[in-house]
Amino acid sequence: MPPKKGIYETIKFNYRKENYYNSFSEMLNLGYSTEDYLHHFPSFVGHMTIGRVLTLTDLYKMTIGVAGHIADVGVYKGASAILFAKLIKLFEPEALTMVHGFDWFKGTNPGNEDKLQVKGDYHEDEKRLKKLVTLQNLDHILKIHKLDIAKDLKGFFKSSTNNYMQFKLVFLDSGTYDVVSSAIKEFWPRLTPGGLLVIDQYNHEVAPGEVRAVKELLPDLKVETLPNSWMPNAFIRKPFKT
Repeated sequence: MPPKKGIYETIKFNYRKENYYNSFSEMLNLGYSTEDYLHHFPSFVGHMTIGRVLTLTDLYKMTIGVAGHIADVGVYKGASAILFAKLIKLFEPEALTMVHGFDWFKGTNPGNEDKLQVKGDYHEDEKRLKKLVTLQNLDHILKIHKLDIAKDLKGFFKSSTNNYMQFKLVFLDSGTYDVVSSAIKEFWPRLTPGGLLVIDQYNHEVAPGEVRAVKELLPDLKVETLPNSWMPNAFIRKPFKT
């Protein structure tokens, strides 16, 4: 289910979406096989979807040579987490880099300020996602952690099993204040200097809590953007101490 209709960023690209979905319904009747959809996917997906994949790839490549793992905060169906795992196979085949995905698998839980979000949206079945990871032989690279990020993340890192972890890229893909605030508090000290904190919906009316958390916790840092991507649309590079 999409977010409720707003008046600013949520409607900027609606005309493209409507045109694409109308065309896609006709594409489904052209007789292509399942293999065609998989192996020739650029022929079918919209350019904004390709832009998201390319943006995440570019951001990942900016961290090659920086020590640490990758965190995907808000996994949903696993598109970004699985993409990162496959990029590691391509670009860091002998490195220790892993992907850690975090989700509570109950869908969105909007706060009072998140008026355009729908409760329970972006809900995925944990077992199905883990099966998808296993079927692609990615278990050794991608680990899925079921927890309430807003409440349980601090305890996760206090565990003797996890307290050593450092990260080079943290992708915040949740959009609510409680989750983003907790994630920044716990991941920022563990983010290696030169690493990236990637924000999915910065300065977007659908995620005002995300913007508030960044402004409160990282008020003096430069928020950079990528002009060819609508989501994710911002990142902060952790500076080196002078």
